[in-house]
Amino acid sequence: MLGRTEILFKWLLYASGVLICWMLHGVALQFLDIFGVMPFVFPMLAAVIAMYEGPLAGSICALVLGVVCDLTIAAPIPCFYTLVFPIIGMLAGLISKNWIPMGFWCACLLSVLAFVLTDGFHCLLLALTGSRHAMSTAMSLAIRETGSSLPFLIPVYLVFRRIHEICHVYD
Repeated sequence: MLGRTEILFKWLLYASGVLICWMLHGVALQFLDIFGVMPFVFPMLAAVIAMYEGPLAGSICALVLGVVCDLTIAAPIPCFYTLVFPIIGMLAGLISKNWIPMGFWCACLLSVLAFVLTDGFHCLLLALTGSRHAMSTAMSLAIRETGSSLPFLIPVYLVFRRIHEICHVYD
């Protein structure tokens, strides 16, 4: 069982990893154009952290990440990421603890699931507006965004795997 100091250290390391990914996204990825879209790493962050920390801690971390995203990134509705990311965190934590062992392939599956949920909710919101053309465009964008973002899973996975190894040496 981790003590209070170890838990604080662990979450400071996770926050540092998120900050590194945030700076990578803000400095480098916003100028990168793959398949006509900019890669979006934040759903992957929520899924990978929840894979390592489980459903409860992963959902709370994803909730905080969602709030930060909502404060800094435009979304289709207010609090969009705050609503979607905790669901991603809970599902990722449950899947990695009960069905698929933690590892790179689990992270790949959970990242795709995170994009399906995030972009699926985008498409659902557009479907509620009744625009058929917007729905097909959103689905095309969702596929291209997922494809352009998945190569960046490798550095995200490596960073958070190392943080998990440092913090859970005695597990």
